[in-house]
Amino acid sequence: MKKNVLKNNTANLIPIKSIIGYSVLAIISGLSGFGFITIINKIISMSMKGELATKNDYLFMFLGTIAVFFITRKWLSSGIIKLSQKMFWNMRRDVVKLILKAPYRKLQEYKDEVYSTLTSDVNNIVNASLIAINFFSSIILIAACLIYMAYLSISLFAMCLGVIAIGVTIYLVRSRKSNQQIKEVRELERGFVNIFNSILGGAKEININKDKGEDIYENRLKGITVTGEKTYVKAFVKYLNSEIISQLLFYALVTFILVYGDKVFSIPLDVTVSFVFVLLYVLGPIVNIMTTIPIINRAKVSFSKMNKLKTELQSIEGESSIETSNKEKYYNFNKLEIQDYSFSYGEDKFSVGPISLEIDRNEVVFVYGGNGAGKTTFINTILQLYNLESGNVLVDDIPVPEERVENIKEMFSPVFSDFYLFDEFYGIKDVDVNKVNHYLDLFELTEKVTVENNKFSTTNLSTGQRKRLALISALLEDRPILVLDEWAADQDPHFRKKFYEEIIPIIIEQEDKTIIAITHDDRYYDKSDKLLKMEYGRLVEVNRVLETVF
Repeated sequence: MKKNVLKNNTANLIPIKSIIGYSVLAIISGLSGFGFITIINKIISMSMKGELATKNDYLFMFLGTIAVFFITRKWLSSGIIKLSQKMFWNMRRDVVKLILKAPYRKLQEYKDEVYSTLTSDVNNIVNASLIAINFFSSIILIAACLIYMAYLSISLFAMCLGVIAIGVTIYLVRSRKSNQQIKEVRELERGFVNIFNSILGGAKEININKDKGEDIYENRLKGITVTGEKTYVKAFVKYLNSEIISQLLFYALVTFILVYGDKVFSIPLDVTVSFVFVLLYVLGPIVNIMTTIPIINRAKVSFSKMNKLKTELQSIEGESSIETSNKEKYYNFNKLEIQDYSFSYGEDKFSVGPISLEIDRNEVVFVYGGNGAGKTTFINTILQLYNLESGNVLVDDIPVPEERVENIKEMFSPVFSDFYLFDEFYGIKDVDVNKVNHYLDLFELTEKVTVENNKFSTTNLSTGQRKRLALISALLEDRPILVLDEWAADQDPHFRKKFYEEIIPIIIEQEDKTIIAITHDDRYYDKSDKLLKMEYGRLVEVNRVLETVF
């Protein structure tokens, strides 16, 4: 099933029918140019024989070929512009759709590769796809010219074919090393993106400590850019040198035919001139092919990387869709039971579980523990962000089938410690403005934020206030369970007290919610219905009154 999906997605990356259509148009345009050259050859030959005066229809033939060339080139140019933009944005959409469906841990692992694909690989593939139109039309033109050259003189044609074969062989042999260097540059691109993301992510730290930024630039970034520049230049200089060698052979061939053609092969002058004329014309398509090959090779590397990325990110979990009926089924739960949940980061690495836990509707559950105890990992397993190694889920004493465990995440609205505050109410239909205003008043934000055009008027607030907006957004999603990771840590003492003593009861009683919260506010442990302690990846229930510090 996964292979079929991958195959279909890959096939949709490039509109093959459109490319074929424009390739045919390019061939017609090229053949009209070839027809123009053929007419010129015929006129030259007839002029040399004194026969042109008796022919008056060549003007119409010239006008006809020029008209065909103009019309086809105009259609082709506008079509290529439209096709390039369609491919560019479709590919980006395809990658973004893949990201939206990808398992969380896979996405984190391949984040740098995703950036490289969006910024580099998509451009390479689009450029090569468009150039391929001229590539194939050039091949057709070369074939047509070769046939015409064979018609003019089979002996000169045989000699030309031998020289072209030598040039092509030299080009292909020398380009092997260049192809490998292009792959090396693509790998360097991923390293560059990794460092660039580190600079953006650590902007505050770098701003405070300029030496840190200088060290990153001088000892990491600069080395990659210099190596990338040198490797890329070497690769394309090899292509260029191979192209120049092939052109030198070509010009040597033209010189030989002009100087010795009539002596060695006893060919009439008009045939020699016509042959050289076509030979010079065919040089254009040959050079076009040689300059296109490096771009196509670079695109092959990018296409391979994109396919590898798609293969790594796609999974049964990532591809599964959650039906509306399944969402509704768990929204009205009364009890959520987790049995023997286990997760490990790898062999001989930190693990969590086995954990068993019962959560009743409208219950407030607090979780605490030391740094590195596994609290956040536990939350991520509950939210199905991490794939479980073992464990079962029961909703109202009914086991959730393994193929539907992914649906459990539809019960939760989280606010993570490293939360991201979206600037609009995405995924929320028909936002109740009155309810938002009620929340803004409850969270003491009415003087700073309003609702405008289905979004908050501003998110440029302190971290604590931004967390309040994130919790309001989570409430608007109207899912039954709120998951809060150190939510109150960034609140001032006044609002922290209000949150535990006033807001939580309102959320439970008026909004019909259940709360799971990671917290170290031991003064408010007694405000929970259940207090759990995480220690070395194990979860135990403790007495909430005894653990509260008064």
